[in-house]
Amino acid sequence: MPKSYRPVPLDEEQSLAGSREKPVWLLREGDAISKTASGFQRHWTWLAHAVLLSVSMTLFALSFCAKISNPSDPGFLQKIATYSPLFPAVNYELKKFTLAPIVKDSPYAGYGPAVDKAWDYIANDIGDIMITEEERQKLGLSPDSLKIQDPRTGKWGYRAGVEVFHQLHCLNLLRQVAYRDYYGKKDLGGDVGDADGIEDLLGHVDHCIEAIRENLMCQSDVGVFTFKVFPELADQGIEGEWPDFTINHMCRNFESVRKWNNDHVVAWDHNV
Repeated sequence: MPKSYRPVPLDEEQSLAGSREKPVWLLREGDAISKTASGFQRHWTWLAHAVLLSVSMTLFALSFCAKISNPSDPGFLQKIATYSPLFPAVNYELKKFTLAPIVKDSPYAGYGPAVDKAWDYIANDIGDIMITEEERQKLGLSPDSLKIQDPRTGKWGYRAGVEVFHQLHCLNLLRQVAYRDYYGKKDLGGDVGDADGIEDLLGHVDHCIEAIRENLMCQSDVGVFTFKVFPELADQGIEGEWPDFTINHMCRNFESVRKWNNDHVVAWDHNV
């Protein structure tokens, strides 16, 4: 039997089409899921960017801090120097050396009461300090080191000296030997004044030369100087190009080290 067909009105067609769509509740749920997934994707993208940016900024900050970090920080010193209880006293300063080809106005050059006083301040008016058992072990020093009692605290430790003052003492001895005509008959603790002990004196001189040599080679100053003509020398008839030692150095502040040492003195009658 042949089927009969009839045109369907537009409004009826839309109704039938609507009846074939998903239920309202399912449609709304699907929309919510779709929107949630879309929102999560957007948030994840921003989150990933934020994490990457944070990592980049952290690395940049660490790099920047490493470049500008204060070289006086204990952490910095621990990387470049052997342990010392004086680490807290160390701070750095940029200094320009003023060494002239011919020294005339240095308070440490030559001889006499004023020069001796200047050297006493940096090399002789320095006492010995005390280190603890823990510090002795960290320094790797002998357990047979001389023990001493701190008169202020009553605690026991080991008598110790700071290298820079021993090195300055040695340099001062070489200065005195260079001017032995002046210092030869003076009482200088048997170093220069003992005319009968010339062998002892030369033995001390050799000891001091070695002490200064070892330190200079250990430090291996890599500062660079140039050469030039100095008009003040030319005016004196001294011709030629001379080294120009007026160059910058990064120096440990000596006064800070000296103050720390003398603030922790336990004995003054040391023999170096």
